[in-house]
Amino acid sequence: MIFKKILKVFFFFSLILICLAYGILIGKYQLFPYNYLKQLQDGTEEKFDYPISEFEYNPKSIENLIHVNNSNRDSIQSILRNLIYGEDSLIQNINPIINKIIDDNYSDLKNLEKIEEFNITQKYNIQSVGYIFHPKNNNSRLILYHQGHDGDFLLGKNTISHFLEKGFTIYAFSMPLDGPNNNPIVNIENLGKVQLNNHEELKYLNNPIQYFLNPVKIMIDYSEKFHFKEINMIGISGGGWTTTLAAASDNRIMNSFPVAGSLPLFIKFQEYSKNYGDFEQTYQPLLSQINYLDMYILGSTGANRSQLQILNKYDPCCFNGTKYLQYSDIVAHKITLFNDGKFNVISDTINKQHIISDWSLTQIDKVLD
Repeated sequence: MIFKKILKVFFFFSLILICLAYGILIGKYQLFPYNYLKQLQDGTEEKFDYPISEFEYNPKSIENLIHVNNSNRDSIQSILRNLIYGEDSLIQNINPIINKIIDDNYSDLKNLEKIEEFNITQKYNIQSVGYIFHPKNNNSRLILYHQGHDGDFLLGKNTISHFLEKGFTIYAFSMPLDGPNNNPIVNIENLGKVQLNNHEELKYLNNPIQYFLNPVKIMIDYSEKFHFKEINMIGISGGGWTTTLAAASDNRIMNSFPVAGSLPLFIKFQEYSKNYGDFEQTYQPLLSQINYLDMYILGSTGANRSQLQILNKYDPCCFNGTKYLQYSDIVAHKITLFNDGKFNVISDTINKQHIISDWSLTQIDKVLD
């Protein structure tokens, strides 16, 4: 009898500890059911009067926010690169370490020849660990796939599988400090030691945006030895944001597909709590000089270049709704004033998750086929 009581007490406290641990993981890594709890919080928290939430900018006001044109495009792109990487780039002498691996998580992928792991170590020992998926039947085209804040690029297995089967080589990335990447302890001058656990702490480093973009640029540099016909990039959430900046700063990316990744600040401020995002999304030293509208144009213009921005209308996380209609046609028209390029925004009205849906993959296929 006593043994049974002890067993019940043990089971009860074990259940509490498991629930507590999983609750911590939900908050830290935004695991299920984080999005649903966030929706519940948004629906129950006190509502504040936010006068600009229903404000609609007229086309002229939006056009005045755009600074890139056919004559200054290259110079503005040069400024963007400097704002991201700084005058003394940290990536000049960084080469990825490449090793062949076996990962059973991907053993069922069709048309998979082998997987290689790349490891990039930046200043402060900030590491980026990703995979190279090599197809058996190779179409000599490359896709950079970038996962968002949810964690490991394993979450993007459906997207990776979709394009690997079509013959694309895939370079898969996670965001800094997330997924397989490390969380180093660094010593910051005048501040002391800090363990880099989340993106907010990166803002104390010089030129912090570079730590998001360095791995992408380093792997594009690495890819040049294989002479791919084209380089494309797809990203979801924070990976969509990374895709936007990477395409804007690097003309080698031909077609870019940011999914649920960004909105111009004037729209972010209309729905402040839902669209504000992490510090990198609103990094003032960058956006006060080159805003998202400018980046959309930089990422879309040039010979045979295009950008298809996909936003989930019913996304439980962010960047949902139809406010993109305020700028989409204006940016698309601006692109026609350049020698070449294409820009479009489409809304996934079926998907109700913060993911790249099968419908979105079909739309990307239409561009790449």
